[in-house]
Amino acid sequence: MIIPADTKVWFEDFDLDTKNLNYQPVSEEIKRTTLRELETDVIYGSGTYVNDKLDNIIVNELINIPEVNYDTTARLLFKLARQVIEKLQSYLNEEEVKNVVQYRKKNITEFIKPQLMEHFRKEVVSYVAPDVRGLTPIVRWNTTKFTQDEVYDFRTTIEPTSRIKTLLFTGFKKACHPKGYKFDSKTEKDFSIILEEDDEVIKWLRPAPGQFNITWDNNKRNYEPDFVVETTDTIYLVETKKEKDIPTEEVQQKATAAYTYCRNATEFTTKNGGKPWKYLLLPHNSVSISNDFNYFARQYEYKTE
Repeated sequence: MIIPADTKVWFEDFDLDTKNLNYQPVSEEIKRTTLRELETDVIYGSGTYVNDKLDNIIVNELINIPEVNYDTTARLLFKLARQVIEKLQSYLNEEEVKNVVQYRKKNITEFIKPQLMEHFRKEVVSYVAPDVRGLTPIVRWNTTKFTQDEVYDFRTTIEPTSRIKTLLFTGFKKACHPKGYKFDSKTEKDFSIILEEDDEVIKWLRPAPGQFNITWDNNKRNYEPDFVVETTDTIYLVETKKEKDIPTEEVQQKATAAYTYCRNATEFTTKNGGKPWKYLLLPHNSVSISNDFNYFARQYEYKTE
């Protein structure tokens, strides 16, 4: 069981892109209609504002963003607030700037937030000492299909490939779930063919939900790898991803957690006559049935050190 113990979060410094920030002053006119006579008149505001600095007004809204810690982010927040004010000053007079900041502070926050979150970073610094058990049962899949749908042999070519995720495949000799599997993509289906045909692979499975206790995102989410593969000398957790997604924060957080799982599993199994564990992170375009499993093991082992 792998649980992060300490997570470091921060925002990288950046300059706000204010090109599309063009808020206009809010009218201070209030229309009043009497219910009995249905007569309407207009009350004009007095131009009163909260007695605070304009950048403070903006920052007081920004700190309501859940990921923002004022103590560690204050310098960046005030910098962004000043950049907003400078943009407003470029096309509004002083009273109009006050009006926009006062009455559109929530809009300003919504404008800043997406750019701020693009620069949000999170890193697991350490993990709780792992809970290691000698064995856990293989969790069953609750696999369903429409009555009229066939069960396909896993080697069957499916067109269009978008249909693959709706179908059930069987015919596996080495899989740990005899009733078959569903796949999320052609990449996963092709990888199952590689596993079945490779003599080095003894058995494999697609983990069902709840098979692993590998948590990430501040312990809020559980990670299940795409495959578990046992060869003659090693057990692998395997994930297939679009190549462009591999550098993303989500994929890297999962990979770090899975790598930590494998490292701790290896410490236990190698002391007790078992096989070491490794984590493979495969770009989807590398999965070709012309490659054997050893190719992936050599090329795509994930390491953090």
